[in-house]
Amino acid sequence: MKQLAKTLSSKLLHLFQQILKIPIYSNSNPNRTDVEDEDFLEDPTAQLEKKIPLPDRVQKNEQKLLLNHQYSVKPRQFKKASLFPDSKTSIAALSLVLHGVAEVLSQKMNLSWKGQVNSTFSYEKEIESGKGKICYYVTDNPETPQPETLAEEAALIVIDQFDPRACAIHLIYCALVASLDKPWQGNFVIDDRQLLEYTGLIKRRDLCKHEKLSILYHLLRQPAQVLASIAWPKHGKVGAFTVADLKIWDVNIIRDFETDKAGNNKLVGLKVIGQPGVWTKYFLNKSKYHYQTGIITKKTVQKLFSIGKQNAGAARMLVWLTFQIQPEFQDCVTGKTLMEIAYGAEKVSTAEQDRQLRRQMADDFETDLKVVKEAGWQAELETGPTWLTSSKSTKRPIGYWSEILNSRWRFHLPAEVQERLTLDSNQLSANNIQPLSGNMIREARKAKGWSRAFFATTMGKSVSWVDAVETGTRQVSQKDLPKLLNTLELHLDRY
Repeated sequence: MKQLAKTLSSKLLHLFQQILKIPIYSNSNPNRTDVEDEDFLEDPTAQLEKKIPLPDRVQKNEQKLLLNHQYSVKPRQFKKASLFPDSKTSIAALSLVLHGVAEVLSQKMNLSWKGQVNSTFSYEKEIESGKGKICYYVTDNPETPQPETLAEEAALIVIDQFDPRACAIHLIYCALVASLDKPWQGNFVIDDRQLLEYTGLIKRRDLCKHEKLSILYHLLRQPAQVLASIAWPKHGKVGAFTVADLKIWDVNIIRDFETDKAGNNKLVGLKVIGQPGVWTKYFLNKSKYHYQTGIITKKTVQKLFSIGKQNAGAARMLVWLTFQIQPEFQDCVTGKTLMEIAYGAEKVSTAEQDRQLRRQMADDFETDLKVVKEAGWQAELETGPTWLTSSKSTKRPIGYWSEILNSRWRFHLPAEVQERLTLDSNQLSANNIQPLSGNMIREARKAKGWSRAFFATTMGKSVSWVDAVETGTRQVSQKDLPKLLNTLELHLDRY
């Protein structure tokens, strides 16, 4: 009986060792290994494990078996992109300067470009009725320390090549730079894994990785091809300033290639190291009054990227909404303004005399509004014909063009943004802190040397709203409170 137990025990041990792939030594030659373990010993990692005591090796091999079993049953999940920690939204820099870059990339020649005496070609945005201005230029060598601004003929070639999908890349840069503590001193890094996730390219099964990365490389450079010089006017006690450094984005794209069997170089990886320009000292500096951020959604970024070429009009509207619409935005926008944003003022004017063009633009307008809605933006028809928002296909009445132009629309932030704002507000109110008094807000505004009109513009509100808040006849809403505290640099725990 003892001999039988000993034999069974020996066989079980032998079977257990074979399962765990532990070398078995014979009594005659303890240095000889079985043939099946020769590859095992050629592995440096295996050789290291061979020196580990048997009980520890058994435990490690059990863990390996368990992990292999888990991965064979359930595939590894893709790690969520860190730029959108809640998988939906991200804080992003959305200043007037950056809006202009997005306009150049999406509107292209629909903007009022002008040739200058010094042979440069620029698009100008006025600030405070001409008291200041931002001039935008383009370059074909953004990688150089001091890129050259192009004259009209060369600039037109570059502008024509701009792709509206580059606006999605621009928004990603806006979010990355907003995460930096002192962006004028730091840089951001982003790799192809993150970019494929952010843009939604990871879902494209019809493209190989080389093709996806080639598309990205082409688009990653374009936001850096837009340059700007800024002449900002004086506001109260805060003096005027000029930003002569033309770079908005300084990006270095590192690409990794592999050679396939046919001898062709294939792009297998890329990384972007980006550094924002000097403009961040004035527009992303919390100690300055120009600091301005907002919230973007992953859905908007991915929709911009997916429809950039097919629905350029919808892409332009999405860009405009992202930079323009603020929490509790109450102003309406006319159908004519929306169409000029989507298709250009010149084309809208030409359609007045071209029946076929009017029909085409009316079709595009209805389609583009649906695309905007798919991205999460809610368009409410304030005044206008109901057929514009009807899901049913109906014949347009006589005079439909005038009805479109005269319609009035009110846009609301995507639900994801509203949820984020509510969450931030709840976190503030969870501290059981008394609301700010109107006097506190007035004193904080005056301490910065701001007029009521400028403060209202910064908050995206009217002057009457400022008056009501400062006189105490109206409390700041929970949605507006985080932005007000950030803008005036107030800390609730001080009061």
